Amino acid sequence: MLIIDQLRKGDRELRLVAVVVLVSLSILFLRLWQVQVFKRRSYQQSVETQSYRTVRVPALRGRILDRYGVVLAENQPRYRLDLYLDELRQDFSDEFRRRKSHLVAERVKDQIQPNFWERLTRYFNRRQVKPLIEIKEIAQLERQARYHVASNVVQDISRQIKQPLVMDEQKFFLHHRDKRALPLPIVHAAEPLQVARFIERGDSLPAVSLEAHAIRYYPHGTTAAHLLGHLNRSDEFEDFEGMSFDYRLPDYAGKYGLESTFDAELRGQAGMRSLLINSAGYRIRTAEEDSLASQPGTNLVLTLDLGIQQVAEKALAEVGAGTRGAVVVLDPRNGDVLALVSSPAFDPNWFVGTRDTNTWARYINPHFRPMVNRAAMGQYSPGSIFKIVTALALLEDGLDPEAELGVSPDPTRPGRGCTFIGRRKIEDTAAPGPYNFRKAFIKSSNSYFIEHSQKTGFKRVVELAHQFHLGEPTNIRVTQEETGNFPRLEDESEWNKGQFADLCIGQQITVTPLQMAVLVAAVANGGKVFEPRVVDRLEPGDFQSPPPSKATFKPGFLRNELKVKSTNLDLIRAAMRADVEDDSGTGIKARVTGFEVSGKTGTAEVKRGNTLIDKIVWFASFAPFDNPRFAVVVMVESGGSGGRTSAPVAARIYKFIHDRETQASRGAVVSN
Repeated sequence: MLIIDQLRKGDRELRLVAVVVLVSLSILFLRLWQVQVFKRRSYQQSVETQSYRTVRVPALRGRILDRYGVVLAENQPRYRLDLYLDELRQDFSDEFRRRKSHLVAERVKDQIQPNFWERLTRYFNRRQVKPLIEIKEIAQLERQARYHVASNVVQDISRQIKQPLVMDEQKFFLHHRDKRALPLPIVHAAEPLQVARFIERGDSLPAVSLEAHAIRYYPHGTTAAHLLGHLNRSDEFEDFEGMSFDYRLPDYAGKYGLESTFDAELRGQAGMRSLLINSAGYRIRTAEEDSLASQPGTNLVLTLDLGIQQVAEKALAEVGAGTRGAVVVLDPRNGDVLALVSSPAFDPNWFVGTRDTNTWARYINPHFRPMVNRAAMGQYSPGSIFKIVTALALLEDGLDPEAELGVSPDPTRPGRGCTFIGRRKIEDTAAPGPYNFRKAFIKSSNSYFIEHSQKTGFKRVVELAHQFHLGEPTNIRVTQEETGNFPRLEDESEWNKGQFADLCIGQQITVTPLQMAVLVAAVANGGKVFEPRVVDRLEPGDFQSPPPSKATFKPGFLRNELKVKSTNLDLIRAAMRADVEDDSGTGIKARVTGFEVSGKTGTAEVKRGNTLIDKIVWFASFAPFDNPRFAVVVMVESGGSGGRTSAPVAARIYKFIHDRETQASRGAVVSN
């Protein structure tokens, strides 16, 4: 009032002061209105903000390719429907208030109305009055309200995409408690039709979002599964030294095969994202996010030939339903692995998809054991294919290949021969009569090799076997290898004559199909024992990534050269050719017209006491004879014989190779 009165008196100085005061008050009022009204939401959000949370973002995994660039493992986009709980907060609150009001109304209705004196006493003794709703009931109501709202949204999604969906109550509560800042996956792998239906009416569900993410995919299913391996879900990565993450997006680690051996290279470098979280634990989606981009993993290029791999798998499957066996195909010129087959196999896609217990029960079946890499880990007696080693040892010891040895007839088995070590009779599958080296090899006479090896001795045979590195890992690095059971030179005193006789015909010892493939490749190439190589090189995952520090793996790593005469190796190779090409040979079913195959059949008996419980049948081979480029070893459990069961498998593989090379020379393409 004083200011107004002075203004009326016409004092110019006071009028100026008054104007300044009024303008200042107006500015202050406008500023207060801006802060409290216009920017209320912004400041309220700032007040709610508590801290940042770090999220580990996995990198795009590198691809695995065969030697010609055909994809064996890649990343495929998968569409996922996610529910954002932060957008349902108001619905949670409304549903909670509705339930609470309903519960209060029900309890008030059920109570007897107090009289005047009781109401007056209750007014002055409020602490003694029991509340209508307990604190623990409030927590339960909030829990039920949240689940009810989220479950209704899920049912809306179910009707929209026409797929039955059920919200798992326990998973929802755990997600809300621990990861409410992250989206809750509702549909992990939406089909294209479901994606189209959602996009058509997606605006009706504002809390639901369609997200695309990469998932590991093996386009050829079970093909080369034991070589490629599989992934398992993992949250144990330590990508940033000394740093822990509040949240981790789903990631996978290699647990078998090449996916495991080269996991660090394939996995790449994970990225990081920071989320702004309010005091309720929800993500503030409008806030800016700091991020560190992930770096994709490197691509793995193999020596594998997908065409040969697929044909080998098909040929092995044709042996019969539920075939248990292995096939290894090597390039004897440098040790490159062209095919590595183990049957039965598993589907690596199963480990990154929706798992079912029935499939897992098949995978752990103790009889079929599909998770075991029989080619690199299976331990089997080699049977007569070990006679390649025995024969070479005999020739090195001075055996005259033209000299004949008479095989005695078996008194209890007419038409079959036998030999005796002391009182023990060792049966022969070959007929009695005279045998020179070539005839004994292609007829696979046990008696011939046992009687000659008794003169040659333990050390000569075992020492030569060690030149092939039997009893040692091949260092293929596909998975944990088994070395087999093979004696050392210093074990001679522990082996009696009967056990040594068994050793010389491939009993009493165990090897892996991969070891025998390395062995026959060395015979084929003139005595070079190569380390098998399955990885050719590493390549950047994209054009922006730097090249790997170790980009290539040189072929032809020479582990050893056989200390034997070349003429003796020539005799072994000629005998292997005769085993297939000679009409009396045991490997005649491996013949391929125009592609000269050389091989050796074998059958190993598995006994428990004196009871025969299984047969392991083999065919070890190489081709073509004049210029060996392929070494093929086939092993089948519970087979008939090496000649009847395993040789035809090798024949189909060689025929495919021969046809493909013939067609390629004519400019055509051959189908598997």
